[in-house]
Parts: sequence; structure tokens; C-alpha cells
Amino acid sequence: MRNSRTLIIAAGVICCVLGLMGVLASRVGAQDSDPDGIRAAELLEDGLDALSDHAEDSGRRLLNRVIDEYPGTAAASRAKRALVALDRGELDPESRERLKADEAERTSEYRHAFLVDVGDRVFFAENSAALGGRARNILAQQARWLIARPDLSIMVIGRADGEGNGKAIRDLSLQRAQAVRDGLVAAGLPQQRIEIKAAGDQDLVAICDSAICRAQNRNAEVLINYWHAYSGWQAGPGALGLTKSSAGTASRQLRDSGDQISQ
Repeated sequence: MRNSRTLIIAAGVICCVLGLMGVLASRVGAQDSDPDGIRAAELLEDGLDALSDHAEDSGRRLLNRVIDEYPGTAAASRAKRALVALDRGELDPESRERLKADEAERTSEYRHAFLVDVGDRVFFAENSAALGGRARNILAQQARWLIARPDLSIMVIGRADGEGNGKAIRDLSLQRAQAVRDGLVAAGLPQQRIEIKAAGDQDLVAICDSAICRAQNRNAEVLINYWHAYSGWQAGPGALGLTKSSAGTASRQLRDSGDQISQ
């Protein structure tokens, strides 16, 4: 009886193993029978990855290869839709989310490097929008840093310390933003890469009563904006004629050499 039960169990195990082998063999056979579909899917993924890395030219080449070399495949259909969306300045939700996530990460990296390398703000005397010698030196360094990274644009945010009425505070913060913009342009940075914003006494660095403490709020901050790399993007109305740049090439270089963010 015990031997019979053992034989039954062994037979059951063998049947299960053979069944699993059959399933695996069918899957392998299906893959082997459609190598074009597998290669097309791989090329499609490479093309979408290139687009998410802001390498539009490379992404287009890969998507066109999918269409030319593997017509009739599901990957070719997806590649066609992606190219049409790209030409229209649109992207499918998945690609758009990947671009947004990558862009946010790059922006954070650039802002940190900018702060560490050259500083991101200059300060002003009370009730003044005049640039001092130290501020001009900082702006010259900022301009050199930004000129070396042509895929970046900036927003200059002027602030005031809250002394005076609302309009006077806003006007002073605007004058400070304009002074920094003009200083960067004088140092060689193209004006079309610069937006300005008057923050007034909003978004203060320090909330306090003493004059020394409030002096921290008399500043203009240079905030890095990472340019959108896909077709159809245009800057907001504050920017002067920004268009799509050579962000793809710059981003490929950045991906291959991490030290280009901070030097």
C-alpha cells in the first residue's frame, strides 16, 4: 500500500513537471517565432527612453527605425503615434510623465549646483535697487556659469523687506529684479533667457523685527528653470521669445558626464 501511494505521488509530480515544461516551451517557442516583434519592442523602448532623456533627434531616429524595419508590428504602430504626438507638441501620458519627472530631477540638480558654485542671490541696501561691487561680482560669476549651460533659462525674483506701503514694496522688488537682469545681460547673458518677477514682501527669507535681520529679505534670487525639450513648448509671457533650444544635445552630454552640472 505504501509503495502504491509513493508511486501515485511520484506520477503526479512527474505530470506537473511535464506540464510546466510544456508551458515554458510554448512561451519560448512563441518568443523564438517572433524575433522581429521582440527587437521592435526593444527599439521602441530605446526611442521612448531617448525622448525622456531630452535626446529628441536620437529618439526620432530610433522610432523611425522601428517603423521602417518592422512594419506591421504593434511597436511600429506605437512608434507612429509617438512621432505624430511629438510633431504636434503632444506626448502620450506615459512619456509626458517620464519627461516631467526627469525635468524636475534635472532642475533640482542644476539649482543646487548653481547655489554651491556661484550663489543664487544678491542683496541690496535699504530702500535701494542699486548694485554694489560685491553684487556685480556675483552676477558676473552667475552669467559665466549660465553661458556655459545654454539649455537653461532663469527667473529673477526681486524681494523687499516689508517697509512701506504695498505698491512701494512691489515697485522696489521689481526694480531689484530688473537691476539683476540688466547686470546679467551686461555680463554677457542673452536677455531672452531671463524672466523677472516682483515678489514684494511675499516669500520672505526671515520674519523678524530688527533691521539687521530684515536685511536678509532685501534680495533678488536667480532661480534656474530647466528648458522643456519636447516640441511645442513655449515660455510663459514673461520670457522674451524663448523657443526650444538644443537641450537634447546638452542633456546627452550631461548624462554621459555628470561633472558638467557642477564644475
